[in-house]
Amino acid sequence: MNQPKPIFIIGAPRSGTSITTWALGQHPNIQPMPETAWIASSAVGAFLSFAKGSERGKFSHLSNVDYPLEAFMAHMGTASDQIVHDAFERRCQLLYGKNFRETGIEAKIKPKNRPAGMQLLRSIEDPKSRWVDGTPLNTQFLWGLKLMFPDARFLHLLRAPEEVGASLLNFDDAGGISQPAKEALHTWSTHTENASLALKAFGPETVLTVRYETLIDDQEHSIRTILDFLSEPYSPHCLQPYDNKINSSKVDDKREDLQTQIRKLSDYRQAKALHASADQPARSDEDAASALDLLKQRFLDHCFHRTLI
Repeated sequence: MNQPKPIFIIGAPRSGTSITTWALGQHPNIQPMPETAWIASSAVGAFLSFAKGSERGKFSHLSNVDYPLEAFMAHMGTASDQIVHDAFERRCQLLYGKNFRETGIEAKIKPKNRPAGMQLLRSIEDPKSRWVDGTPLNTQFLWGLKLMFPDARFLHLLRAPEEVGASLLNFDDAGGISQPAKEALHTWSTHTENASLALKAFGPETVLTVRYETLIDDQEHSIRTILDFLSEPYSPHCLQPYDNKINSSKVDDKREDLQTQIRKLSDYRQAKALHASADQPARSDEDAASALDLLKQRFLDHCFHRTLI
């Protein structure tokens, strides 16, 4: 059985995660997904289930046979992958008709039904064997997600802290909930630090960092770079969502004032230093091991004092 090869877009909210999810989802082999949250939740649930099955040594089902955590989590990842594919099939049936694989989808691909850059399928021949999840929350659970999906790839979209902060301060204009300046910068910092740690811990063959300004200024080059990283052939359809500016992160005339609020915060200088270095891989094996330990501890922090039953 082929192992799942999902793509997780990680980094801070308001960094182009949604539009890039749709962009990659126009590729013949990649399914676009709504933000999930349940996949990160299932990583915590799987870990807690393993702990429950191993808590009494030789008297527990899993620890009695020294069942490895890595195999347990990977099996849970395979099950989650099947759920994702089943959900995608149901979503396609809702959009294109229950018998779309027999009747075709051409009649349903119209602007009035869905923008050209937001298609679930472009042809019934599209294999769509992989999926992309752009949920920013996943950035807090990377150690567990890597155990569930050993062959996953992670794409870190890195945007400047004052840009993200300003967007989060004004998020209610985009249908979200605005954050105070200090909280907005903290949100950026925690997500960006975890994504940076993932690059060091998992290596550049598993994590690719793309700076937001590069993505916006040269979309074709960025998409080609991303698809090369994913070992997928180039598809020009991946550029279409950027024409639609889905869920754009632009704000109104208050933008400069909002950015100034972020720049005045005491933690801003540290955030800018992180922004400058976040795309640097580990300098040594010790550096990589330290980053992995930090990601593990942060995942375990979500599991402490919790039990499923």
